[in-house]
Amino acid sequence: MKKVILALVFLFTLNVAFVSCRDTNKETENATEETSEVQKEAENAAEEAVKEAAEIEKEAEKAVKEAGEELDKSLEKAVNEDKKEETETEEEQQS
Repeated sequence: MKKVILALVFLFTLNVAFVSCRDTNKETENATEETSEVQKEAENAAEEAVKEAAEIEKEAEKAVKEAGEELDKSLEKAVNEDKKEETETEEEQQS
């Protein structure tokens, strides 16, 4: 009778061990799948951020170029006004 009970306890122990390992493997697989999904999402987010940064860089370059052109125009206008004032002053002095 003891041998039968010990054999049943041994079989139960083996059964629990194998089922436990199988469940652990499933959990590991699920965790691996979730990790890879998160990794893909992070890669996609990083790619989008790089694209957005490139667009912002282009916009900034365009804005700087436009500001430079506006500055050049303003300087030319100021120089032309100074020249007009100088010629007017010279004409008044000669008169």
